[in-house]
Amino acid sequence: MKVVAVLLAAGSGRRFGEKKQFVKLKGEPVFQYSINTVNKIDVITDLILVLPEEDMDRVKVFSFKNVIKVAGGRERQESVFNALKKVEDADIVVVHDTARPFATEKMFLDSIKNVKDGWDGSITALKARDTIKEVKGNKVIKTLNRENLYIIQTPQTFVFSKLFDAHKKAKEKGIFGTDDSYLMEMENYRITINEGSVLNFKITTREDILLANCLIRSKSTL
Repeated sequence: MKVVAVLLAAGSGRRFGEKKQFVKLKGEPVFQYSINTVNKIDVITDLILVLPEEDMDRVKVFSFKNVIKVAGGRERQESVFNALKKVEDADIVVVHDTARPFATEKMFLDSIKNVKDGWDGSITALKARDTIKEVKGNKVIKTLNRENLYIIQTPQTFVFSKLFDAHKKAKEKGIFGTDDSYLMEMENYRITINEGSVLNFKITTREDILLANCLIRSKSTL
């Protein structure tokens, strides 16, 4: 089975204040950490790196895999679809946000295994630990049952043809989701989960960069 990884690094940095995928962590840009992890996974043969169009030529990529650069869209969903349209002859596709630089090889491999075992998709998930409440207008509406709640991360892995179909239909229907699994769910595909980690956090704010640097320093002392 041919497995292709789509690594998303096309954010504009509106909320962060600059393009966080290019911020350096111990000398390497954030996006390179995900490439380094994928480089260690033999089953993944090709890598599609989605970048801001204006950065396509200047960004240097260090990878042992075959790498194709693709221009991102205005939203994450459009960026993924742009990448999928460049995929050739893939059986399985892994989608990962490079803003999560600490995703492990195991997360990638577990999700790929689940799809090989017959699931339409497998998404990295972390079981909710805290009490979660639904709030509207600063008023607490109800307490949700955390036993059934998971925090969803990436990587997310799917049967390529089915993910492409889900994206195509979502575009036709004007459906937008915050992750690829949502689009698959809309088409009633069977999705399972693989284990995530609190360390697989998404860099969203300046505080997250501080946490990332602390984590890198702690790993270097182990």
